[in-house]
Amino acid sequence: MGASMTDPEREKQPRRLWATAAHMFGFGLLLALAILLAKGPPVDREDGGRVAFTEADLAHVHAAFERTWSRRPTGIELRKAFDRYVRDEVLYREALARGLDRNDPVVKMSLVRKITMLGTAAAEAVEPTDAELKAYFELRTERYRIPASFNLMQVCLSPEKHGEHIGTVAAELLAGLREKEPRPEELVELGDMLMLPNVAKDMSEDQLARTFGTEFQSAVMALPVGQWEGPVESGFGLHLVKITHREESRIPEWTEVRDRIAYDMQFEGRKAAEDQFYAEVLPRYQVVYSEGVGAFLEGDDGRGDAAP
Repeated sequence: MGASMTDPEREKQPRRLWATAAHMFGFGLLLALAILLAKGPPVDREDGGRVAFTEADLAHVHAAFERTWSRRPTGIELRKAFDRYVRDEVLYREALARGLDRNDPVVKMSLVRKITMLGTAAAEAVEPTDAELKAYFELRTERYRIPASFNLMQVCLSPEKHGEHIGTVAAELLAGLREKEPRPEELVELGDMLMLPNVAKDMSEDQLARTFGTEFQSAVMALPVGQWEGPVESGFGLHLVKITHREESRIPEWTEVRDRIAYDMQFEGRKAAEDQFYAEVLPRYQVVYSEGVGAFLEGDDGRGDAAP
């Protein structure tokens, strides 16, 4: 025979049953809450929730499949694709019915971009004529100036390595460079800065400044072509430089930069169309500011704090 249940054990059994019941009730409550959240609150759906699909929708799905896969779909593939299309449309309608599009920053920016594109579509569809491109260019020739460019060789001496004798070392090295005219590949053995290129081709003024610094760029602009010169100072040290070729800065013919002019014209036209579209839409709305926001906007031209 099994052992009989003692009095303390008989007293604990009801407590366990109550605890189990409480856990089950809590779990059921959480499950019901989750289902309620998934279903969402009752909402009025347009047309009683009716979603109609026509041959036009099927043709759209068919065309989308062909664009993606570059072939016609089979019957099974088209049915699966159309099922996904129906699924997406139903879920989209449900999201709208629950108001999930409201106060969503991603949806908001997407709609702003879409309405802006609609407002500027006419401006973007107009291709500028040659006469318009040329006139635009002639009013802004400096914008399209081609900067000077250089082919050069250089050797850099480090002040940390040579100290107060760097000027003497530079003068001696300059004399040796002019006498021997070393090949470009030999220059790496003569300088101290391995991180800097010893040979540079087709470097613009801006590229020179970014690579060697503005002091170097300004000095190199004044050097003659075809002879070792220097020393030229930079943040790295002293440089001995030979310019092998230089293209002077110039204003190009408008036909050379036609694509860039067209892009700039379209960009400015699109921006003007956006501003015009907003100016036409704004009067349809009454924009109201709270007292604090109004005081901030009428303040010190934005030179104060970033927030009211």
